[in-house]
Amino acid sequence: MSVTVGYVLTLAIGAVLLSGVVIAVGGVVDAQTDRAVRGELSVLGQTTAANLESADRLVRAAEADNRPDASADATVSVAFDLPTRVAGIPYRIAVDDESVVLHTDRPDVRVEVPHAVRSDVEATSVRGGPLRVTYTSAGSGRLEVSER
Repeated sequence: MSVTVGYVLTLAIGAVLLSGVVIAVGGVVDAQTDRAVRGELSVLGQTTAANLESADRLVRAAEADNRPDASADATVSVAFDLPTRVAGIPYRIAVDDESVVLHTDRPDVRVEVPHAVRSDVEATSVRGGPLRVTYTSAGSGRLEVSER
């Protein structure tokens, strides 16, 4: 066997081994990223649901305290900060009467967190980041999540 054939065979075997390692490590990294994104979205969903429920309790307290002779409308605003990215990936938050849904595109992860809000909730979709939950009895009479 010549030196050239031995050299070529060594390079080919090295390339096959290296590509196998790269493929195996890539799969592990993707799985870890998916798990990290899912975990972070779950925590952020629970935080959003908790702030929505806090605003709902304030709305019910304000409306219960609103006297018939009072001319003021019940107004509630709860501001809170969420990160703009999870594991370096932007995400969106959709809110409706039943749950808070957070999702990313790459990797395709969707997390749904139910909430116990008794007031009506305006169905909205916002980007992650600084958010505000507002309610005005003179307005729509619904809780609304918006970006700040």
